[in-house]
Amino acid sequence: MAIDKYTNGNDHRSDVNGSFNGHKGTNDSTNGNFENSSANCGGSRDVPVAICGMGLRLPGGIRSDADLFDFLVNKGDARSIVPSDRFNIETYYDANARPGFIGTKYGYFLNEDLSKFDTSMFSMMTAEVTQLDPAQRLLLEVAREALESAGEADFRGKNIGTYVGDFTQGWEELHGIDVSYLAPYLLTGKADFVLSNRLAYEYDLTGPSLTVKTACSASGQAMYEAILSIQTGRCPSAIVAGANLMLTPRESAGMSAYRVLAPDGSCKTFDAEANGYARGESVSAMYIKRLDEAVRDGNPIRAVIRACGSNADGGGVGRSFGVPNPVTQERLIRQTYEQAGLELTSTEVVECHGTGTAVGDPLEVQGIASCFGGRGVYIGSVKPNLGHGEGASAMASIAKATLALERRTIIPNIKFNTPNPKSE
Repeated sequence: MAIDKYTNGNDHRSDVNGSFNGHKGTNDSTNGNFENSSANCGGSRDVPVAICGMGLRLPGGIRSDADLFDFLVNKGDARSIVPSDRFNIETYYDANARPGFIGTKYGYFLNEDLSKFDTSMFSMMTAEVTQLDPAQRLLLEVAREALESAGEADFRGKNIGTYVGDFTQGWEELHGIDVSYLAPYLLTGKADFVLSNRLAYEYDLTGPSLTVKTACSASGQAMYEAILSIQTGRCPSAIVAGANLMLTPRESAGMSAYRVLAPDGSCKTFDAEANGYARGESVSAMYIKRLDEAVRDGNPIRAVIRACGSNADGGGVGRSFGVPNPVTQERLIRQTYEQAGLELTSTEVVECHGTGTAVGDPLEVQGIASCFGGRGVYIGSVKPNLGHGEGASAMASIAKATLALERRTIIPNIKFNTPNPKSE
């Protein structure tokens, strides 16, 4: 997503611009890319969208945007051994990643007691709360914080959309172990389709509601869908969120079978030592709104999104399923910048997907270099600090880019010592 710092006056484009590029990972339905860029206001597809508020729950005890900025500029790394309240990693760890085992002891986890929930703010009965996916609980918290930080108090009954990107199914898997276990509210407590609808119901938001399941691009795609709804007049504002929790060993074992997890549990993005990614938990939300209405209503304007686009990597000879396609990524970037009316040379920083895989990083860099390489740009990724939040990862990247623009700071990359020769 190429986003702008908002400035008062006729020209809303700052002299420092950033771009966010995301790659859809692998799932049963799709893989591809999304890109957002900056443009001047024009027709309906050119309506600028403001990022007004955010709520965060990220590894390293991060619970606010101030926490996130301090953590990143101080080169924090939230990596830890899998905590015992998730699962016993010693039972599932195998250094050779044999089938059914996990090839790393490490990951990035929220410092949260997932059993805690303030029921006083919501309409659910105790029997319903006991079945509630922790992701639903945390999404309710961060969505409220996003609304509050945006200065939105009178939101109930309003045409506000809810869009949630999701990847993991740990809560549903836990409740599927015993097929004879049945309880009231079990279905709505565990099913992923409830994520966006729970937000809409509890906060009485009447705009479009959509849960997106496109693997690692899910929250980025959710942002894209929300922006399209705003630009086409379906709703003037939206909550966009992502959730990723690691409650069972099954998905990590599945990732190990694909040999995509780093044995040391660390994303060494762009580095010659890159050997896989580290899984990370993440629950985050943003409140976005038409820029003109945000200005009219006095909302804080953290950053401005001017245009957006989405495509798929496609197939073809020589590529396996889920591997990035630099040709389609380059095409999408150029199409989005053309739609935005923005010159590629005006971008200074690109926040990349950048997971730290030996195959994916060089291909993503190739696509970016084809667009921005002539003049040169800074590239970065939040994943060495926070791990790969998978379905929620785009939210952390967008939050980082927003904070970098606000503070006019190029946030350092950690674990980058020797450039990957395949990316040169």
